[in-house]
Amino acid sequence: MMNPRHVVILLLVWALLQVFTGTQGFRRRDVRRNIKRIADSYNGSTRWSYSSRYETGRNTNKCNIFVADVIDEAGGSVPHRWWGLSGPIGAREWGNPSSSYLTSDSCWTNLQTGSEGDVIAGGGHVGIVTGLEMTTSAAHYSVVKNDWGYRPGQIVTFWRYTC
Repeated sequence: MMNPRHVVILLLVWALLQVFTGTQGFRRRDVRRNIKRIADSYNGSTRWSYSSRYETGRNTNKCNIFVADVIDEAGGSVPHRWWGLSGPIGAREWGNPSSSYLTSDSCWTNLQTGSEGDVIAGGGHVGIVTGLEMTTSAAHYSVVKNDWGYRPGQIVTFWRYTC
């Protein structure tokens, strides 16, 4: 039978190895994979629709809230506004490659191209990359999966969650 002290030492060594051997990268990939999976699971939902009462009330765009909710559910976090507005940053902030909210948050990295689980934003809209040139986002009537952000003439930026 193993001495309880040895068990504790083995657990501590295992934990340290997890931290120092970069296995946290697996968690990062899992969060991004979960972001993609969760976003797709809401396809067709009206919870974040323009007419929904959810969070900001009826007749308001909620694409930024959809993105924040999905990332939170996946185990990540998004920056929030604090000067009187405590909600998540808006779509235009996500679309700004120089956003002070995102660039000052060490968990977010701006990219020129994205992959599954990354945030895509531009033109006052924000969504999540969920396939090859496919995104999932809250549109006027429901959450949709389509080629928004990859259409000719659209200018977008990508943000990757790295924590």
